Amino acid sequence: MKLAETQARFAALVTARNDVAAIVARDADARAAVDAMVAGDSRLSAAERLDVYADMYFIRIHDVLREEAPRTAAALGAESFHALVTDYLIACPPGHPSLREVGARLPDYLAGHPLAARRPWLAELARLERARLEVFDGPDDAPVSIASLREVPPEGFGALRFHLIRAQRMLDNRFAIAAAWRAEDADASPPVETAETLIVWRRDVDVFHRAVDADEAVWLRRLATGDGVLFAGLCATLAETRSDEAAAARAFELLARWTSEGLLRLGRD
Repeated sequence: MKLAETQARFAALVTARNDVAAIVARDADARAAVDAMVAGDSRLSAAERLDVYADMYFIRIHDVLREEAPRTAAALGAESFHALVTDYLIACPPGHPSLREVGARLPDYLAGHPLAARRPWLAELARLERARLEVFDGPDDAPVSIASLREVPPEGFGALRFHLIRAQRMLDNRFAIAAAWRAEDADASPPVETAETLIVWRRDVDVFHRAVDADEAVWLRRLATGDGVLFAGLCATLAETRSDEAAAARAFELLARWTSEGLLRLGRD
């Protein structure tokens, strides 16, 4: 066998749904290939030796996914989560050498899996867990502080251009996932079907998420664009549906909250 053929055979056997012993028991060509690749002895046959690799391939990835999505795993239970990971690895085999990327497609895959038929909110829960992982590894920024804003003269506020920090995600959900996250037993009290938008972000080494109202969702998305948002523009748009005083109060309320949470960075205008 050529090296490329050996590598392909090895990978196919190690990542197969069935164990190697079961495969070679019914496939003479597979048995011959295993015997050609692996030397057996009195302790372990060639197939049994290869099964060690197959078992560790699944166990390692299963454990990584369970660590990355503990609430999803708990909601499914050990047996169902095991079945999900088995199906997932067959449908979405890893395409990146880092285990960090192995679960990137799990939320989307779970959305169409039979296990989610009775609990369609599970995919959104898994998506939140994945977003928290990605945000934790996101780029570093220097968020603007309340103290630095206090040094800006009132006449200079309008020219300030704000952006969202880059270590953030916004998630539009069909279910109230934020409440399910806080619950000790999500399956006992499943999320109600009500639309919500979550902001997920990192501050220092901690990751947070919370639901935002419709007003906030619009502005947070604008803040995430390349242009960001001028504070004067925020006030002017808010004034289209409320008095100038109420618009200014709302603008400063939003600014204070986002700044205290470490969500904003200053841009240049």
